Amino acid sequence: MLHVVRYDRQPEPRSAAIAADMAGWLTNEGYAIFSTVVVNAAGQSMTIDVYHRDGPDPYALYHPAFPPGGLRATLYLLPDAHAMDDLLQRAQQMVAILMASAAKRPV
Repeated sequence: MLHVVRYDRQPEPRSAAIAADMAGWLTNEGYAIFSTVVVNAAGQSMTIDVYHRDGPDPYALYHPAFPPGGLRATLYLLPDAHAMDDLLQRAQQMVAILMASAAKRPV
């Protein structure tokens, strides 16, 4: 299930609607792909998508689930470019660390 997180950590009343159809919700709200970042580590890869729109919460960042690392699919709603840049940088680092850790685990 998709986890929806606001940058201000306040509850998101639209979470159920967003989780039910994230792509449809993003389109209906006017978001379009702004950037796609592929994180590669330990022979694995994950794509992080950043969306942008004009209006409140102009940026949304999505990363898919990575079950070996306990990471669930999450959509972050972000208030500005600074928050997006900061979270994107942290997300890339976190995903790379999780991939490296998962690769070291015995099967």
